[in-house]
Amino acid sequence: MKNIYLIGSGKIGNNIATTLNDNQIKITGIHSRNIKTGNKLAKKINSIFFEKLIIPKKTELIIICVTDDQIKNVAKKINKIPIVHTSGSSDIKLLKNCSENYGVVWPIQTFTKNKKTNFKKIPICIEASNLMFYEKLNILFGKISNNIVGYNFKQRKLIHLTAVFSSNFSNYLYSISQELLSEEKIDFILLKSLILETTNNAFKQKPRKNQTGPAKRKDFGTIKKHLDLLSLKEKEKYAEIYKLITKNIMENYD
Repeated sequence: MKNIYLIGSGKIGNNIATTLNDNQIKITGIHSRNIKTGNKLAKKINSIFFEKLIIPKKTELIIICVTDDQIKNVAKKINKIPIVHTSGSSDIKLLKNCSENYGVVWPIQTFTKNKKTNFKKIPICIEASNLMFYEKLNILFGKISNNIVGYNFKQRKLIHLTAVFSSNFSNYLYSISQELLSEEKIDFILLKSLILETTNNAFKQKPRKNQTGPAKRKDFGTIKKHLDLLSLKEKEKYAEIYKLITKNIMENYD
């Protein structure tokens, strides 16, 4: 597929556009509500920025890279052009009135602002309205990733849920750790080897078998000491998280 039009200029839009462009797949048009980032992305990949949502007639594929809540609104404006969105938790059917050929292309990855992502090893989940369109998407995105997988909406929702647990929630716990350490002017880097070892071990055997810590051991003395550290009013919200996770671990390791 040639003549690709991309809607959105956030982290995922930037990464998909630049990666396709690096692989000689031309993005011929970009539209974004954010004029500044949209223009910047268009210039970066030698494309054309459209301040208004104007779809050139020669467009063969539209890639929607907007927030989940905006997909439906964007889809209402598209007619008879093959189209995909890039959301892990949104239904393929949001695009069913846009074209006979519609689908989902979801990179299972978290994207960092101003950091270019190497797509080669990133799983890209593809779902399509028909087999022929699936094959076209497979060929196109197979040029940027060696790991194309096919999952339906039910499966994708579950994968997305587990991604939230594995990435979003764990990162929030990292932020709590960093905040608590910074109060005593202790560098968060001190936990780097611990975090990396825990992550690596998760793929050597089932994470359940790797569980350690005072909750699994039912070391109530240590748990009390931790809760005492979190007893100050401004830390009570973290104490609730600690109690909830500790309770769950204890119940799962009777």
